[in-house]
Amino acid sequence: MSGGEGAPVLPPVTWRWHRWDQLDRDQVYAILKARVDIFVVEQTCPYPEIDGKDPTAWHLLGYDGHPGDGVLLAYARLFAPGDYYDEPAVGRVLTTAAARGRGIGRLLMAECHRFAEAKFATPAVRLNGQAYLKAFYETLGYAAVKGPYDEDGIPHYEMLRSAP
Repeated sequence: MSGGEGAPVLPPVTWRWHRWDQLDRDQVYAILKARVDIFVVEQTCPYPEIDGKDPTAWHLLGYDGHPGDGVLLAYARLFAPGDYYDEPAVGRVLTTAAARGRGIGRLLMAECHRFAEAKFATPAVRLNGQAYLKAFYETLGYAAVKGPYDEDGIPHYEMLRSAP
């Protein structure tokens, strides 16, 4: 897909939603590896990445090709209303180093919003985003409702998207 002359051509991404018990071992490994690579190693933030919340969440995996033979490019987890906040809540949002700068983060968030609205009948979504991403989330319709606050040594904002 291209946005005109000079716009980057985005790679095709195959999106798949899974409950925790639907993930196979290779998918779990890819998810945990990406999360640790980015949130623990890259951001030099030793924190309890495996937080016990994965069994409750929906997991979105974005592949460059078909699941099973594609490479994981992006990931997020989504909680139903009441599991984390009153609204659906998205977290552990990431694009791998190889996928950054190509608009995949926007596609990932758009898929989270689409799924949340279809599954939970609300456009509202809440997240806790790192402060350096605040402007990015604002372009997606989020507004800060709390913060900045420290979470594991990194400034964060609690943000809400109440309508598209």
